[in-house]
Amino acid sequence: MALKNPTSTDPSLWPASPPVLRNVAMPRRLLVPLSGPGAAAPAAKSPGASVRRGESLIEITSESSHAPLAPADGTLGSIQQVRLTSGRTVDAIELLVDAEPTPKATPIQLDPPKQTDERRAGLVPWINYLRHAGLWADRHSSPDLIGQLNQAVSRPVETLICSVLDTDSGSRLNAALAAGQADQVAKGAALLGQICSARRAIIVIEGYASPAWAVPIREAAQRNGLGVIDVINEYPQSDPTLMLFSLRRRRLRPGQLPTTQGVLLLDAAAALAVGRLATGQPALSTPLAIHDHFHRRAHFLEVPIGMALGDLLDELGIATDSAMLRGGDLLRDLQLTRESVIGGAELAIHVTAAEPPLNPDPCMRCGWCLDACPTLLHPAVVLEAAQRNDSAMARRAGIDSCIECGLCSYVCPSRLPLLGSIRRMRSQLSAGKMLTPLKR
Repeated sequence: MALKNPTSTDPSLWPASPPVLRNVAMPRRLLVPLSGPGAAAPAAKSPGASVRRGESLIEITSESSHAPLAPADGTLGSIQQVRLTSGRTVDAIELLVDAEPTPKATPIQLDPPKQTDERRAGLVPWINYLRHAGLWADRHSSPDLIGQLNQAVSRPVETLICSVLDTDSGSRLNAALAAGQADQVAKGAALLGQICSARRAIIVIEGYASPAWAVPIREAAQRNGLGVIDVINEYPQSDPTLMLFSLRRRRLRPGQLPTTQGVLLLDAAAALAVGRLATGQPALSTPLAIHDHFHRRAHFLEVPIGMALGDLLDELGIATDSAMLRGGDLLRDLQLTRESVIGGAELAIHVTAAEPPLNPDPCMRCGWCLDACPTLLHPAVVLEAAQRNDSAMARRAGIDSCIECGLCSYVCPSRLPLLGSIRRMRSQLSAGKMLTPLKR
């Protein structure tokens, strides 16, 4: 039993016109992430150094990550650990923004590499250019873009898929970008397809999107030689595992990059960043959608990279005293704090009422969690395996195929902590902890 997005089959529920992103005022303090999750922190410039807008914040960069740039003129402070909106922890450097920035300061203009017709010859120069221009996209709907491109050097890419799907009908950020900045989104996707020598490049949109939202990206895709595929956006269709299986019949194990199956996958926000970089504009800000569930209102914003979520919510006048903050798909229950830092991670933020603690009822063996699971995992059995500390039992139940969509917890009438138990068990397994069944 899949949770349906009602907007997938009712175009009248779409707003009459796509929203326009609003630029957020530059805060006085930023914490700019130095590297992507899992990458070693590069050597940063010394504290106290002055930097200009668009200038690199590091001395040497890793080939597996982006080179962070200064979103504003300022002075560097200390290196700190921060939590991203994806929940991951990375090193970041403090940037104290100048109170009076240089008048009409412009970022350093970058020169994109020349395109080449020779197969794959231009890929490495383009990867280096995108990295040094600050490109960063590593979130659920757009897995580690630099990592995918690095894999594409040695693994042929047959298909490029740019997804315009959103999981939250109240804050369609990807659809808004694809409608309002269609040319740059399409040009970014087409460029990646060309430099990776993909045989096919497609844009995936919601089949029931209203014309005001769908027509611009359809026309831009045609102008740039991209195909368009319409899908019914039933959650969690935008998940990479389901996207590859439904469109290409390729089986992608959770945690692996799509390029292991010959597909380069990204979302509209990542394609937009590439489209901007192709014209020499460094990545100093990122689009973001905040869904205020209290007031049933969505904010569509262009936010400086490194801004704290709490500072942004204060800027918008959204009170957080009794609120719960979540990043990405709401059902994935990725809980954030006001200190979470905005960058190339999850770009949808939910502000909801705090949930009271629940005392779950006993499992009634109804099987709803199994019916809801899109990858045929048995969540209730994984919960029992977690209670028994039995890794073999968890693997027999299919824990390795879990995409952590949260549907099992959503449909469970006993309110069991199914998603939490799956995450704890996977964390222990990935840490190499050998679990043995508890004796009864």
